Amino acid sequence: MNHTKEITKKIYMLSGLGCDKSNVSELEKELNKFNYTIEYINLPGQFSNINVNVENKEDFEKWIETQIPKNSIVIGYSLGADLLVRNIERIKPDKLIILDGAIITNDFTKTTVEKEVEFSRRYIKENSLEMNADTISNLLYIKFKEDKDIFDMDIKVKTLLLLADTPDDLYEYKKNKIEKNNNQENIKSLFIPNTSHNFHTEKPVEIAECIDKFLNE
Repeated sequence: MNHTKEITKKIYMLSGLGCDKSNVSELEKELNKFNYTIEYINLPGQFSNINVNVENKEDFEKWIETQIPKNSIVIGYSLGADLLVRNIERIKPDKLIILDGAIITNDFTKTTVEKEVEFSRRYIKENSLEMNADTISNLLYIKFKEDKDIFDMDIKVKTLLLLADTPDDLYEYKKNKIEKNNNQENIKSLFIPNTSHNFHTEKPVEIAECIDKFLNE
């Protein structure tokens, strides 16, 4: 019998919009093989945090500080990534991992916050989702108020930016943005081949391997 106890490391993960913990079950299973566990944090206004009320940027800042201890390993996915990079100085992570987020700004989406809010409200209602439409709307207003991506944030911590490579127009947009900002040495960018936005459910093995390699560099 092996009495050597492996030390597990906790990774704090801020969810994407409409994603509960089941969304990362396969990724967590793969990360467990490298002795990592995921402390999954739902965005305010959805699932386990449906009753967390966030009305403005200040509310979110106070809330996120209570969720993630300083000097932690932190993952953000999609909208969670967008909100995390705006609060780097508050949570002060040891290392940061971004899953297909914090890179698209309005020069690509060419939309308005009003349209996004209207769509999300309708989607929540039509699908009877366990989400508070008012809080979700407020999160979108926080994101859209500052049209910034990860490269605008002067990131000081070691960061792994993992990205999906489809659809083609979005891939070209992301690739061009990375090339323009290749002087930012703290951000390591990688595309996961043949994946869409929900890529951690499509290729959890590859993503877990990328994360483990990054955390051991």
